[in-house]
Amino acid sequence: MTQPHSIALISAAYPPYSWGGIDTQTFDLAHQLSALGTKVTVFCGGATRPTITKENDNLTVCRLPVANFPPRVAWFQIQNLRFFSKKLPAFDLVHSQHSSGSIYGLVKSKIRKPWVVSFHDHHLRRLLTFFNFKPWKLSLGDTFYYTLGYLIFDVLTKLELKWADHYVVCGRAGLADYLSFSRIESPKTTLIENGIDLEKINSLIKDQKLANESEHEQRNGLTLFTCGRLVATKGTEYLISAMPQVLQENCDVKLKIFGKGPMEPRLKNLINSLHLKEHVSLEGHVPYNQLIKEMHESDLAIFPSMVEVGASIAIMEAMACHKSVIAFGYPFNMDIIKHLETGFLVPERNTQELARAICLLLQDAGLRKRIGENAFNHIVRNHDYRKIAKKYIEVYSNVVSNGCK
Repeated sequence: MTQPHSIALISAAYPPYSWGGIDTQTFDLAHQLSALGTKVTVFCGGATRPTITKENDNLTVCRLPVANFPPRVAWFQIQNLRFFSKKLPAFDLVHSQHSSGSIYGLVKSKIRKPWVVSFHDHHLRRLLTFFNFKPWKLSLGDTFYYTLGYLIFDVLTKLELKWADHYVVCGRAGLADYLSFSRIESPKTTLIENGIDLEKINSLIKDQKLANESEHEQRNGLTLFTCGRLVATKGTEYLISAMPQVLQENCDVKLKIFGKGPMEPRLKNLINSLHLKEHVSLEGHVPYNQLIKEMHESDLAIFPSMVEVGASIAIMEAMACHKSVIAFGYPFNMDIIKHLETGFLVPERNTQELARAICLLLQDAGLRKRIGENAFNHIVRNHDYRKIAKKYIEVYSNVVSNGCK
């Protein structure tokens, strides 16, 4: 096998400007590849004109303009296509991180570099999820993304399936969808599940513990944690609606919600109408290190999302913080959560069962601790990016050895 010397990673977003799931995956993959000696350049949004920075000896970040309306992953590459045509020939391999959003196939015949695409979730699954919602609960941007955006994603997915040299599918649930909906070619497909940088998380937790010891910090009551963009598909409305039932049995509980988005006014109205202002707070965006601090300090982490791009990064981060996690029983959550062993799964969109699960875990500290320890061990064994990066290098090496089709 020929190990590639240089990799171009393409992702519309990249931290610290955004800490979404795919953004975090790109960040962790880039840093771990560079730590293993591979030269990596990340092409991402976040600048008004091309801006290049060196993050370490092997890692370069090139920020480019990106249109701020959906689907950003496609517009980002369309508006920078000429730039990519000039820069990508210098690399051994191109890796597109956003499935259903890469247009590299349009210039591949000219550039002639091997192409790997990460498939996180299927565009048809997103569209089916959209129909679970009443139209007035979705923002205009989200409606465009899930409906008209579907047509764009469908064309780009077909382009990727036709011209990519290899596919990396980032979860078992996603693989099942691609096998079912798109009849993906198994011989050129590798399952590499999402992961997290445990060293990064452990370092932030260690720094937090030292700070708490110096401040002699004390907390009163129990804290629930959730985070994510405030859109209907994240299910935050279900979690807020469960709180009155939770408070009937646990009066000294506070729910902290981190993130911003178009659902914020609706969620504020819901909090007010349920008289939850003293127990539920919308915390907005916070820096990543503070987000991990809040996650680690919480007693329970809850993620009621109805669609994710592979296994949820936020869930894995909570598990790495030794937290018991509650989530709906969707296939993408079953990829990483085994009920009552590494987490707690409740029936989809069932507010009463969600409240019961929260009450059970809040009242049983021993169960919370046991599940949290099991969750942490599961992440160490299966989702440590130091191990995952080596799987990517093996895929890259095979693709480069086989050449560009």
